Amino acid sequence: MGTLVVRHYPTSLYANLADHTYVECGTGGKAWACWGGKTGGSALRQSAGSTKRADAIARPNGRAGIKCYLVNGVCHQAANRTLLPAFITVRGARGYDVSESLFGTYGRPRGAFGTCRAPFDQHAGVTGDLPACAEGMAKPKGPKPARGAPTLSAEARRAERKYLRGVLAIYGRVEPRLRSARALSGPDLEGFLVELFMHKVRYRLGPGLDRSLAQKLRAIRVSTERSRMKIEEWFAGKEITARVFVTAFNTETILFQEAVAGALKADQYKALFGLRRGETVILADPRIVRRAYGGR
Repeated sequence: MGTLVVRHYPTSLYANLADHTYVECGTGGKAWACWGGKTGGSALRQSAGSTKRADAIARPNGRAGIKCYLVNGVCHQAANRTLLPAFITVRGARGYDVSESLFGTYGRPRGAFGTCRAPFDQHAGVTGDLPACAEGMAKPKGPKPARGAPTLSAEARRAERKYLRGVLAIYGRVEPRLRSARALSGPDLEGFLVELFMHKVRYRLGPGLDRSLAQKLRAIRVSTERSRMKIEEWFAGKEITARVFVTAFNTETILFQEAVAGALKADQYKALFGLRRGETVILADPRIVRRAYGGR
């Protein structure tokens, strides 16, 4: 079986911007851009997985069904979908924990008014490897193979696998509705995203999460989702421009982090977001925004 590698690079022009992530097979013979670039990144993580299945998930454009940028997700969610055959995520990339908190591990299923539907087609029946990705069959291209990519301990890997099984169970409950005419109502979409966030909170904070703190974090996440839905409704209704939409989304992202920081101790904030308290990231890469929305 082939290998799937997470690669990432910082956007140095924007100090508080999250890392871009993309996926490459272990031979370097194939890469999936995940909305951005697909060369020059450093290896972050890797694991064995079917590269044919990863390619099927990523089709047709390397975005893995993350249809609308900043609505269904960003590069992190596209990469996570592509990485499903290896059962790893882009965990460890700067800003990932914020994007996962706002979009979910595998993306937000739709936007306002049922727009931007992004079901997660997992291609469970696809197996095997692409010729360019078969180990020992292709010469590496671009960055060297990721032999030095860091790995989790066996215990941490077991915990992560358990976490991801829980995530997929939550997605599994909404996917049939997303494919139906009902399209997942606004309140149900909110409930789905809050459930994903609280699943992450329990995983990252563990015994330090008491009932009062859980309620505070849930309320923060609900408030953020409702604010975001309103912004998306304005954008979908052409009441605001793409520039205003992106600026408003970035503002909500920062407000969300600040609200969570106000509810948590410094070590808890670090555990949840991988950031120091007082440190925030934005998720909208200006170069990808230009590609996604152009002059709109």
